[in-house]
Amino acid sequence: MDTPFIFALTCFLLFAVVGWWRWCVYADGKKYRDENYLKCLARVDAFFALLQGLDDYVTWVRRDRIVSEFADAGKFFAGKSDYYQKEQKIRKFNEIYGDFQNYIKTYNKAFVKFQKEKYKDYFDNVESKKLDDQQRDAVVTDEYSNLIIAGAGSGKTLTILAKVKYLIEKKNVSPEKILLLSYTRKTVEELNARLGALNLKSSATTFHELGYRFIKKYAQKIPAVANENLLKKVITDFLGKGILADSLALQSFIQFMACYRGACADWHGSS
Repeated sequence: MDTPFIFALTCFLLFAVVGWWRWCVYADGKKYRDENYLKCLARVDAFFALLQGLDDYVTWVRRDRIVSEFADAGKFFAGKSDYYQKEQKIRKFNEIYGDFQNYIKTYNKAFVKFQKEKYKDYFDNVESKKLDDQQRDAVVTDEYSNLIIAGAGSGKTLTILAKVKYLIEKKNVSPEKILLLSYTRKTVEELNARLGALNLKSSATTFHELGYRFIKKYAQKIPAVANENLLKKVITDFLGKGILADSLALQSFIQFMACYRGACADWHGSS
């Protein structure tokens, strides 16, 4: 093979490699200058700034709002951690945003633990009683719904009082914004007595009393509240007279009573 040919081929290959390398560098740099990339990268910065500023329990509603707020960046960078490997915060963003539910779950657990440690002495003395660990979890957890299942005498009322006390004294919630409801007057009276003893300005009420309060506030004609005697008379009149005039109502009542007595499996009445 001629020397000039070898030299020319070598030069060609050298220029080709250099050209390919320069094109790769240009193409790689171009993607980091793309307008959409830069816009979404700014959203990633805002995402991390938001996480850095979290200082309270994050409810599932707020969690979902955060996911929705940064959906544009999440969609743009999804599966592109290697493609944008020079920007490491994109990989971190994908890891956190892609599993944000577990991220917030871990964050909330850490927050609850921190609050329990911070207010240990506070929770050691509620009505001169010491809250157990589950009660402290219930008090600090600030979710939209928080179901407490416990038997009689296990401290449910104490937990409610501790929650109200914590909200007012540690979370600076106005007492007027706390709604305490119960089914019975007896429970309401006990709650109000114990709230008063703790010098807490919130008050409890029954579901019926709350409803009647709104009716009186907004209804043009305020209905009378029936007492037990009137209710008994209405029911007696209906069962003794009114139901007999309506065959469908009578049949439905008989079927209801049959089911109540445990015989609904054998019911074959016509519809």
